[in-house]
Amino acid sequence: MKLCITAAGNGKDAATDAAFGRAPWFILVDTATEAFQAVANTSAQATQGAGIAAAQTMSENGVDAVLTGRLGPKAKAALEASGITMYEGLGQSTVAEALQQFQAGNYTTGTTGASSASPTASCTPRGNSAGQGRGGNGQGNGQGRGGGQGRGKGGCGCGRGTGGGQGRRRGQ
Repeated sequence: MKLCITAAGNGKDAATDAAFGRAPWFILVDTATEAFQAVANTSAQATQGAGIAAAQTMSENGVDAVLTGRLGPKAKAALEASGITMYEGLGQSTVAEALQQFQAGNYTTGTTGASSASPTASCTPRGNSAGQGRGGNGQGNGQGRGGGQGRGKGGCGCGRGTGGGQGRRRGQ
């Protein structure tokens, strides 16, 4: 399993960080081999959307699970949509100690993504969105369609899509 542990530094001896979206570093650990990779959190100083951007980083790096102190509601939703299992309650320790505690079963998952779905569950891996808009001083109509694809485990993946539209505006 590829596990992300939120950290204040870029090594196994670094202190853990309780924040997910604002943690300066993500330590990605292969729990079978204990090989690790440090990934800087480029969205840690963002004025907004840090949790969502951090969740996107997890998805891009093929992370299966996140171990952190706390997750905001938007970060939880984004991780869940990507099928990434979430473990909260990370206390003050080093990354190496947190990994040992994780492997000893001291953390239980509070929220799981699509990986908790049964293999026979049905879900749609692509999502579409449609929208209509109204122009400023006149009337306008627009429609958009977007698609998203999610990573899934346990039989299926659920995705999030984004859509945009085009419309014409009639003036007076």
